[in-house]
Amino acid sequence: MPTLLLPCAGLNPLGIASGAMLVSLALPFASTAGAQAGPDSTATLRGARSPAWSADGRLVVAIDGDLWAQAGEATDRGWVRLTSGGGWDRDPAWTPDGSAIVFSSNRGGHWSIWRLTVPRSRSAAPAVAPERVTSTGDDDFAPTAAGDGRLAFVRGRGAMARIWVRAADGAEKRLTTATLPENAPAFSPNGAQLAYTQATEFGVTLRVRTLATGADHAIVTDRVAERLAWSPDGTRLAFSSAGGRSGVFVTPADGRWVNVASLVRGDPAWSPDGRTIAIAERTDNDPGYNGDPDRLGERVSERLAARERLLFVDAPAGPDAGRVERGVAGAIDRTARNAEAFDRAWERTATLYYSGDAARRAQWESLKSSWRPRALAAASDSALDAAIHGMLQQRPPLRPSATGRAAVTSAHPVATDAGLEILRAGGNVVDAAVAVSFAIGVVEPDASGVGGYGQMVVQLAGWDKPRLIEFMARVPEEAGLGNASLLENGRYPSDGPVLAIVPGTVAGMHKAFTQWGSGKVTWKAILAPAIRAARDGYVVSDGLATTLATERAGFAKYAGSRALFWRNGEPLHAGDTLRNPDLAATLEKVADGGADGFYRGDVARRLVNDLRAQGNPIRLTDLARYFAAEREPVSGTYRGYMLYSSAPPVSGGATLVSQLNLLEQFPAPKPFTDDAATMHAFLSAWLLGPSQRGRIADPSLWPVNTDPITSKDTARARWKCFDAGRAPSPRQLRGDAIACGDTTRRAPASAPGGGLSALGAREGDALARLPVRDGCGPDDHATDASACRAQGTTSFAVADADGNAVAVTQTLGTWGGNFYVSPGLGFLYNDKLTSYSTDPNGYGARLPFARHGSIITPTIVMKDRRPVFVVGAAGNAWISSAVYAAVVGALDFKLDPQRALELPRVLPAGRFAPPGAEATSFSIDYEDGFAPGVIRQLETRGWTLRPISLRGELRMGYGAAIAVDAKKVTAGADPRRAGAAGAVP
Repeated sequence: MPTLLLPCAGLNPLGIASGAMLVSLALPFASTAGAQAGPDSTATLRGARSPAWSADGRLVVAIDGDLWAQAGEATDRGWVRLTSGGGWDRDPAWTPDGSAIVFSSNRGGHWSIWRLTVPRSRSAAPAVAPERVTSTGDDDFAPTAAGDGRLAFVRGRGAMARIWVRAADGAEKRLTTATLPENAPAFSPNGAQLAYTQATEFGVTLRVRTLATGADHAIVTDRVAERLAWSPDGTRLAFSSAGGRSGVFVTPADGRWVNVASLVRGDPAWSPDGRTIAIAERTDNDPGYNGDPDRLGERVSERLAARERLLFVDAPAGPDAGRVERGVAGAIDRTARNAEAFDRAWERTATLYYSGDAARRAQWESLKSSWRPRALAAASDSALDAAIHGMLQQRPPLRPSATGRAAVTSAHPVATDAGLEILRAGGNVVDAAVAVSFAIGVVEPDASGVGGYGQMVVQLAGWDKPRLIEFMARVPEEAGLGNASLLENGRYPSDGPVLAIVPGTVAGMHKAFTQWGSGKVTWKAILAPAIRAARDGYVVSDGLATTLATERAGFAKYAGSRALFWRNGEPLHAGDTLRNPDLAATLEKVADGGADGFYRGDVARRLVNDLRAQGNPIRLTDLARYFAAEREPVSGTYRGYMLYSSAPPVSGGATLVSQLNLLEQFPAPKPFTDDAATMHAFLSAWLLGPSQRGRIADPSLWPVNTDPITSKDTARARWKCFDAGRAPSPRQLRGDAIACGDTTRRAPASAPGGGLSALGAREGDALARLPVRDGCGPDDHATDASACRAQGTTSFAVADADGNAVAVTQTLGTWGGNFYVSPGLGFLYNDKLTSYSTDPNGYGARLPFARHGSIITPTIVMKDRRPVFVVGAAGNAWISSAVYAAVVGALDFKLDPQRALELPRVLPAGRFAPPGAEATSFSIDYEDGFAPGVIRQLETRGWTLRPISLRGELRMGYGAAIAVDAKKVTAGADPRRAGAAGAVP
């Protein structure tokens, strides 16, 4: 088999080039014994992961779910494919004697540890199948082997990840007794120590444990340590790091110093002679938990035609000294490889979205028959990727929509049914929306409820324009900046009762009912579905189960939360039944007394007595004086449509109008999933928008001016900075007068007012254009919080063919709110005390009675004084992404609401730069669904793109949308959560 070897001077004994030259090497492959027959072809495979070196110099990597090992002598660049099949194999590690590789795989149905015996002859593939080592039913990952037969590995995922050690005789035990997540175990060469990472609410710590004595100490605390590799002499550790200082670093086992080995982030492996570190580059990004249900278990990177490189650097010399690239290339069984990738994507989509609907499943089966032959015939990974994308573009809707004279869409079928029940009883869209609000607070207690807040946009037939009810949470009178007792060692607590402020949901819903309800159904009837669900029970969704598992440590702190959400010492699982009689009793008092049933009387007294006993300064007068306010929605136009959206103190509406004003300057948009020019304009319009700093806060306490954000003149002026061939750079976006290509311009070192002042204009203005979490972002108040979690939010919509429509977004602030349940009340509270600036002179400071900001964006789109599209979304920064994309999909691409909701999301996630360098581009997180060619063209325009979902998977930014015409309405159901649409004929 021919081998292509590019010239490379200065080979060391391992056959690796020294010096700074970047070299691509083509390596021969042999087909795995027993693999499916098919024509061999030559292809370069990138995307190697988890490199590991044997003591005699053989290198193993994982690529696209298979293991590949270097064969032949050390200077022979031949490779052998060790594993194949539809299962995903990962995390390979050699046993110290080089006789076998241990790895993790889901080939047995869930993630387990497997062992593969590797022949001493390095020119042949294994003759025997892998042997399963662990089979407890838990998910096991990241094995490492010691010389005496011990294995260490990670058992569990996310917050429940723990390191276990398995002896040679099969006995297993926990490494530590800690209750914190543990990952990345690595035995030292002599097996006496085990390095690992431990996550706390303050960051990730790299630790080393002496196994004989149990002595355990942290050696690196200021990096986000990921994968670890020991030097062969056991004196040093190489580790990868994510976050602001990403790369590969080297530290001694006592942590006295940290050296930069490479500015490229990736999985490291140390060569047996100690001179070289192999780095499997990583450019993917896990955005963390954001309410996306855990339907797939552990996610693995899956990206055909990946461009991540296998690099080699001298160790521990200066940054990137001697770096070279080694491509993994050669003859492969192309047909078998294509079949694995295609079938994996098809099966995943079938399981996630078509398992319960025979008609849509049949359509999906038909597409498989049509597209699979094309995929198997693909001559390259790019062609295969295009075939899979083509099939996914033709897939049937992932959830059924609903059409009728009136319709409801929400994140849970119980809540949708509550709205439909009220519509059938003669209620109008406002009555139905209030019913949905209370019901969704019962069945999605981690996302919203009576302890939360939000906004509602309403349009009733005959009105000139929509109106808005603002029911944001409010600072108690004694919780202003002068109350130092709210901080612990100068920081906010990470969760708990102190963080709750005065909730607004009950007041908001009661105001909507009394002002705009139909009068045909009673307040008690509207609350009845929610009370019934709380009293009789409901089935726990995969979204709620994921929150409970992900935030287990937070919920576990509080007796009331454990009593409600725990069974037999464990959080509830999807499919369990949850009954909440305490919440049913609370809602019955609200049903009897209206808003006063919550803000005055027994519920108010129990709430105040409990929270004050726990250190919260809330008083009965804070509850009694709370009111929901009617405000003017932020409005704007887009290509002949009128839009009305959320109002200050919320910034989401202004952001949406700004985005659309800028995109309106792009004259002929096409569906951006297959048109790079439109996607480039869509992203540029987002980033070119003006800063909101010092302009949006509680309008009752600060002067608020959204005109500079929503002005068409502003948009036209700023669009002059649009470059059709190049992404905006962070350097351009400094201050309101952006540089438009002038890379020498500087903003002042500091800026007056606003929560960003501590960062200075150079950092703050660039960051201010990025979407931020509700209470988690660049604002200086976030530096005073001990933890910052993603926003827990929900959104729903109701509309009818008579021209009546409601869009609501309501939330607790973060997933699970403050994790605290007061005894006897049955609901979680918001955690928005941390959502304010600690600068008393800044916009949005934590002043008595101040309502906090957010980016929620409930929106109604009008044409000729009638609603045509109603939309809202959930998921912190992904709210802006979801609403922006859905509106553009409906108005520009003429998609129905189901297809508009299923558009893939994108999110400008940060500025991309190696450590110590100035950012030159913005990184963009994106869901799968864009044509491979679009991704490539965006990268050539200067965007740094990071996939956050697997092929065919929709993950971030749940939305609710309804399309309205004069005869009917159609509601979409977002598959990202338990979304359900329903209609009244």
